[in-house]
Parts: sequence; C-alpha cells; structure tokens
Amino acid sequence: MSREIRSRKGIGAVGTIVQACEETLYNLAIADPCVIMVELGTKKMKSKEKGFEIRSSQALAIWNTVYIDVTNLKADAGFYQASWIAWDRELISEYVLKRAAKKNDTRRDVIHIPKTDKILKETFTRAAEGISDESVPEEIAAHRMIELLMVLDAKGSFSPPGAEVPLSWRVRKMLNSDPSYKWRIADMTREFGMSESTLRRRLAEENINVAELITDVRMSYALALLQSTDMTVTRIASEAGYDCVSRFTARFRTRFGFTPSSVRGQR
Repeated sequence: MSREIRSRKGIGAVGTIVQACEETLYNLAIADPCVIMVELGTKKMKSKEKGFEIRSSQALAIWNTVYIDVTNLKADAGFYQASWIAWDRELISEYVLKRAAKKNDTRRDVIHIPKTDKILKETFTRAAEGISDESVPEEIAAHRMIELLMVLDAKGSFSPPGAEVPLSWRVRKMLNSDPSYKWRIADMTREFGMSESTLRRRLAEENINVAELITDVRMSYALALLQSTDMTVTRIASEAGYDCVSRFTARFRTRFGFTPSSVRGQR
C-alpha cells in the first residue's frame, strides 16, 4: 500500500514520516496540535531554548503553534521513521470545555513522552485508523481522537492549547488549505475582514512578510509530502504550486539547504 497523508475535516490528519537524510530542518512551523511517535532512529528537536531527543519507542506532543529546528537521525536500517497524528483545533477545544482543570496545568508547548506503552500505542493506532478508514463513522473517528487526548492527559502529557492564535498562524492555516492556489493579498483581507494595510502591519509586527509566508507554506507542504507520501518530485512540485520542477527544486534548496530528492536518500 502506498504511503499518503489522510485527513478528515473537523477531526484531524495522520501520516508516516520516512526520511533518509540527516540534514537539520530549521525553523519548521508546527501549526496544529499533534503527537509524533518515533519508530526508527532518533529525532533531535529544539524549540526556543529547550531541546529534546526523542528515541525509538518514545514520542513528542506539540500543543501550541511553534517554530522548531529538527534533525531526524537514521536507524541502522538506513532511514528514520515515525508516525504522526494531528487534531483539528475545534476537537481539542471541545475536549478542553468538558475537561476539569487540574492544579498542575501549565502551558507547555512541547512535551517529551519518554515511553510509549501498550495503551498509548493501541489508542494511537485506533485513532489513526479512524481517520484513515472512511468506513468508520465520523462520530466514532472523533471519539477515538478524544480518547487519545484522554490517554495523554492521564499520563500528564496534555497541555490545554492557548486560546489566542497569532494572525500569521491563521493566515498560514488558510494558505495550507490549498498550497497550489495562486494566493493574493485580497484573498487574505477578505478572509480576515481587514484592509491590506492593516493586514500587512499586523503581520509585520510578527516579523512576517506575506510573500515569504506563502513560499514557506508551500515548501513546508512539499516537505511533508516528501516525508509522508510516495508521490514523485514532479507531482509534489505541482501540488505545491510549481509548474517548473527546477524552479521548485531551487526554492526548496534555498529554504532547507538541500534538494527534495535528498529527503528520500537520492542524489
């Protein structure tokens, strides 16, 4: 069966990362709450001033929008592999509303899970199948995702995400809905109900340039497709909005420092 990223609207998405190069990926944007289960190799990650090393049979939970530096180190098999699952924010908001606040609740953007035991693995697998298998009713798929939150919460590995999402992340979410679309500033002003000058000023306050943001969303999307699908580089270039593969490759190299084919261990 070919690898692909599967998603269900209002519930979440799931995929498997396979990477053959060990180049560091700098300043990666993680927008949606997610859990990454490392299966082969080691993930080294730095968020702000805090670093993590996640080995095989360990996991990482990311609950708030963050920029991270990541190095995926290969196992003896010659590649790094991990499974990931991401929640729709509305589903997490629903869980938080019903959840009783705990005394030890503190904002933690990233949480290292040092051991993925049988319960966590089985719950993760059921949630992933709920998204991947369209024959599973949506209500059950959503319930399985909530169940995974409950297991993580019981293990002290859940942190209620902050309610305020920066404008740049909301714009990023909109762009990511269709990275190949030729987005214009008018699309953004219409979506967020503000003038162009206000939108640009608000983004500038976050040190964000619109054109650079569009490119970063496309390159990040392309990286995810390279890691989690079997699509050809030509197809991925098209999915990311580039008709010319050489131009796409040049942009990808500028963003990450290596070629798209390198992700899969090809020259």
